Amino acid sequence: MARRLLDRLLLRLARRLESLVGADNVRNVKRQATVDPSAVVYPSAEIYNHLNDPKAITIGAHAHILGELLVFWNGGRIQIGEWSILGRGSRIWSQSSVTIGKHVGISHLVDIHDTNGHSTDWRTRDADVQAIAEGKTGIAVDIVSEPIVIEDHVWIGFKASILRGVHIGRGAIVAAGSVVVEDVPAWTIVAGNPARVVRELEEITSPPIP
Repeated sequence: MARRLLDRLLLRLARRLESLVGADNVRNVKRQATVDPSAVVYPSAEIYNHLNDPKAITIGAHAHILGELLVFWNGGRIQIGEWSILGRGSRIWSQSSVTIGKHVGISHLVDIHDTNGHSTDWRTRDADVQAIAEGKTGIAVDIVSEPIVIEDHVWIGFKASILRGVHIGRGAIVAAGSVVVEDVPAWTIVAGNPARVVRELEEITSPPIP
């Protein structure tokens, strides 16, 4: 009996500690971004704003953020529209710009990156990785970045990857595990690596949710 009471007490203390740590993380996240008061930032969310400019990351009304947002020290913009969700373990990294529309559902473990990240020259890449490991800023040489735009009412399935320069049209669906390297037409479903159109959807001019 005493052991069960002790176990319950320890469990309550652990949950309380977790909630306190989570709340502190949420406050820290909100200091690094411009967050609408109605948006929900979960304890699992992480923001790395290397520009130290809260306006570089904006989170719209009623958005739900469980994943990771990152802008690099040499540039980047992330804009997330109202009623959109970024799932747990998903990452949006920007060196150019990533624009997410309204009512966009981004599932868990999705990667959205608007840059190729490192040089194609191994010598520059080695120096870049070493600089980062030493806590310095990276070496921005021959790195290619292009804006990503994801329009309203898009759904992106889990473990999909959206790469630089991609424009995903309104109402499109990206199937789980897809790798998107080219533009996605509105009202289509794409799947595969590289992602290709597998089905067309009925265009809805007046969705049930505005």
